[in-house]
Amino acid sequence: MSASAVRAATQIIPLRPAGAEHEPSRFGEPVVIRNSLGLLYPGDAGIAVLMLGAVGYEEMCLRTTWQALAEGLSQAGIASLRFDWPGQGDAPEADDVEGLADWFETVRAAAERLRRASGSSRLVLVGQGLGGMLALHAAQAVQPLAGTVLMAPVANGKRYQRELSVWTRMVCDRIGIGVDPDDDTACAVAGIRIAPGRLHAIAGLKADAVEAAPSEEVLLVARPGHAADDAVEAVLTGLGCSVTRQPYEGYEVLTTDPTAARPPRETLAAIVRWVLERASASIPPQGERVVPLPRPQGDDEVLKGEGFVERPFRFGPDGRLLGILCEPAGAAAEGDPVLFVNAGRDYHIGWARVTLNQARAFARRGVASLRFDCSGIGDSPAASDGPEEILYSQAQIDDVSLAIDALAARGFAPPVLVGRCSGAYAAFNAAVADARVRRLVMVNNERFVWDPDESVEDAIRYAHRSVGDFGATLRRKGGLRRLFTGQLRVGPAARYILFRWHKQVSVALAPVLGRLTKHGRLHREVHRRMGVLAGRKVEVSLVYAEGDVGMAEYRTYFGARGERLSGYREASLTMIADADHNFTHRAAADRLLAVLTRLVAP
Repeated sequence: MSASAVRAATQIIPLRPAGAEHEPSRFGEPVVIRNSLGLLYPGDAGIAVLMLGAVGYEEMCLRTTWQALAEGLSQAGIASLRFDWPGQGDAPEADDVEGLADWFETVRAAAERLRRASGSSRLVLVGQGLGGMLALHAAQAVQPLAGTVLMAPVANGKRYQRELSVWTRMVCDRIGIGVDPDDDTACAVAGIRIAPGRLHAIAGLKADAVEAAPSEEVLLVARPGHAADDAVEAVLTGLGCSVTRQPYEGYEVLTTDPTAARPPRETLAAIVRWVLERASASIPPQGERVVPLPRPQGDDEVLKGEGFVERPFRFGPDGRLLGILCEPAGAAAEGDPVLFVNAGRDYHIGWARVTLNQARAFARRGVASLRFDCSGIGDSPAASDGPEEILYSQAQIDDVSLAIDALAARGFAPPVLVGRCSGAYAAFNAAVADARVRRLVMVNNERFVWDPDESVEDAIRYAHRSVGDFGATLRRKGGLRRLFTGQLRVGPAARYILFRWHKQVSVALAPVLGRLTKHGRLHREVHRRMGVLAGRKVEVSLVYAEGDVGMAEYRTYFGARGERLSGYREASLTMIADADHNFTHRAAADRLLAVLTRLVAP
């Protein structure tokens, strides 16, 4: 059933009376639920969706999927609200927290906020991963419910913790580091921690301990052949639920890496259709309607923590980009603010929440910052006329200038640009193009200019591979046998590494060959752009983890010992020991913060 058909059949009255505050942004209006960031989406289908997200690394991988689902619901006329669990995403964590009481209280507060904002008394709960388990346990406190959607739900909290421990080791192995010795939980996947006091409570959650059906009808978005999903279905059926099963398209790929994750469009469309079907039968009597309230203003939409306050807002020509302005608590900011640029498709908290932690540490030192999502990343939808791939694109560089505009509109001086990996590329090129920039910090940068013959897809997929990596792979037990039997597929990666090796050799010869070759022209262009920054006396700080793959790019353009960097008086190089490309371990993140503090906020 189409959205228009549902509206016609139910004769929905307008959500907001004349003179009320404007509707939430169609891209998600930032709101604060207790002390957690939420995004509220408009709709008028007589039903609203409360989204209970995943936790930790799974949440980071699925952030864009969650955004796409909320936007798809809104386009179909269905209001929704999604939010961060306390201690996750942008939400601060309380000291020595125990249990999940505040998580469940946030669910209740979010349900009330959604009902008041949408005018819909009946809700559908949508839960992903651990959020699915929490939906089962929270359902009775947020009735009435018109339906429940469970996406790859956790069935047993204790088993979930064991899976997190395995997942932690897998991610560490993939990026070539051991498990963090400072992780007292042993299950901080990609450095994203769940407080020990919460883990104990999570271990006690079980689907088969749920005593009442969350709703008469349930949509189970299940992973093929996954025992946990089968167990949840059995529990729901035993409680008298009518369960519809829908395959979860590409779930395993979605949760492998945030940069590789793409929203599963067919799965999301099926969820929207199912909710729409519930909407046609979910209109309460007129006397049960709640009165939609104007959107709160001012301090109601502020996140507060130790030494900082944060204001979420949307900006850009169509309000499509989401930013979090972090400022010192109780005092005016001093010096230049900091502007953080996304690395890969890690949304604005950063890998291992490193960006978020840096922003709040700067605020405690009196320095304001803006972290934001470029188009197509995290909470900022892609532009309809934008490129299919935002990374290493002109569109991402343009978004950085829009963020500088947003800071200027709030009375801030031009910011210090800070970016890691692809974010460093965007920051560098934005600094070249935007004369307002006076300071730039590039962390583990892998490209200064883009080779038009290089595939962005290959660069992302094989960014951290080297010839040495493949040699080590072949030396492992059974490596050669797997190669000759076709089980080890190195063809595309090997070809890409040869491409990169050929480029590095050719660029190294550029000072001799000059502009006669393409790589000579690339070499000339890098130094032209560095010259532009030098002419404006822009401070350029290059920061690399020792042994990082990005050092190959640095040496390609500046020499094996960096001798050609010395020609730029405002440029410097800082090396950080014992760190991976993403600064996953807590100690490595602390060393990076110390370097950035010295460079940005001494």
